[in-house]
Amino acid sequence: MTVVRCSQKLLKRLRVPPALAEPAPSDNPLGEWCADIDFIDRQPFVLLMNAATGTVLVVPGRAVDLKRLYEMAAEQLRFLLAACGIGGALAEGELDAWRSPPAFARNGNRSLVSSMNQRKYEAWSQFAHGRLTAFEVALRMLETPFSRKDLGRDFHFAADLLRARLMPSAKIIPLHPTRDLH
Repeated sequence: MTVVRCSQKLLKRLRVPPALAEPAPSDNPLGEWCADIDFIDRQPFVLLMNAATGTVLVVPGRAVDLKRLYEMAAEQLRFLLAACGIGGALAEGELDAWRSPPAFARNGNRSLVSSMNQRKYEAWSQFAHGRLTAFEVALRMLETPFSRKDLGRDFHFAADLLRARLMPSAKIIPLHPTRDLH
């Protein structure tokens, strides 16, 4: 199950009851996601950001689209993973977690809200100036450097963090047993 921590504005549009119970922890490989809704040229878009990797998904946010939010997120994530050359059991596990409706909760982490707002501003500027599609914006966001206090002081790229999380390096096994060279 995937946990999506939403802004108050998005929770209202999703028609989630105001007294939300805290969901069980995420069991998907990437962990929790954050989400917010905003308007570009009078069209609503939902921006989802993975808390662990900074990966951004941009999907339409009309009322009819919100009913299929998890399906559109799974499809876009599948294409993003393919574009990065990421496959394997962990990637499939993340996609499987998105194939069922997520558990929605309030986003109370101010640091993640701040990161989300920064990433949202970057995405919206690409929409406005580049006239890109939602998928093209999400693809560009993989290679847009960002920093976040909980990830360290350096700049990070979502594509690199995705690879590190979903394609951990294999344990190297020696081809031949070690021999005494005396």
